[in-house]
Amino acid sequence: MKRHLLTLAALGAAFFLLGTSALEAQRITSPYRYIEERQSLSVFAGYLLTQSLDPDLGPQAAPVVGARYNLRLGGPIAGEGALAFIPSERTIFAARGVDPSDPTRTIPIGVGTASMPLLLAEAGIRLNITGPRTWNGLAPYALAVGGVVANLRGRTAAEEDVPEDELFSFGPGFAVGMGGGTDWYLSRRFSLRAEVRDQIWRLTIPQGLTEEGVRDSRWTNNLGLSLGAAYHF
Repeated sequence: MKRHLLTLAALGAAFFLLGTSALEAQRITSPYRYIEERQSLSVFAGYLLTQSLDPDLGPQAAPVVGARYNLRLGGPIAGEGALAFIPSERTIFAARGVDPSDPTRTIPIGVGTASMPLLLAEAGIRLNITGPRTWNGLAPYALAVGGVVANLRGRTAAEEDVPEDELFSFGPGFAVGMGGGTDWYLSRRFSLRAEVRDQIWRLTIPQGLTEEGVRDSRWTNNLGLSLGAAYHF
């Protein structure tokens, strides 16, 4: 009798261990992690590739640095505010060239360069593609923003001889942006961020530099690439 009891106890222990092992084998670790923090502050640096016109009198391609603040509003939607500085340059144009096909007509030529530091302030909406959670440490997103871009430097000494109707001016003006990126979480509160963004603003060619003698305004696409770091709280 005693031997039978020992045998039954051994069989019971074996079945228990096998059952526990089977349950552990069925347990799957989820690739998703919920993001408890609702806010983040980030800094970034990158490069802005600007679209040129004819003549190419707008801001040239330049580095960009800045900071962003994000606030989760609910579900996958977050708000964003950003401030960026772009230490660009531009070419100064004047209608002093001679058109080879028409010697009586002048054409714009570059007569110098000037610094063109830009300040860009934006606010908008960010859509977190995986919602308020990460997937294998990644949190991809898409965004749309609007704001103001301004040239922090006005007329330069090199432009004093340029007629008023040939002077180029830029902003403050309306700017919009759209793009996407991802956060890569190194820990609960810290992430690295990569982003690509199309910054859209309008450039106006002065009437003295156009063939028709009227101002010509055009929207331009400017591709921004950036890397940054964010603190989540």
